[in-house]
Amino acid sequence: MRYANPAQTKFSFDRNRLPSPDEYYKSQGLRLIGGGAWKNALCPFHNDTKPSLRVCLVNGAFKCMACGVSGGDVLDFHRKRYRLSFPEAAKQLGHG
Repeated sequence: MRYANPAQTKFSFDRNRLPSPDEYYKSQGLRLIGGGAWKNALCPFHNDTKPSLRVCLVNGAFKCMACGVSGGDVLDFHRKRYRLSFPEAAKQLGHG
């Protein structure tokens, strides 16, 4: 039986190649409001009428105070919003 060489199957990923949080969230149609590093926006994960999504423009972290969706960066946001695997989302964001 032949096994795959881990060096050949390893997925190389560099978070520095992700778009900036400010650029990414604006490209997703979010209207960011508020001062400081954390901004508010309407949450695209539920039928939001008052800005309940908080996004951090320093590292891309996000958390909705209404529906509870959260993540640590724009890749997490992209994966959850479009229901993608890690490799699929990474490729769409410039890693492929």
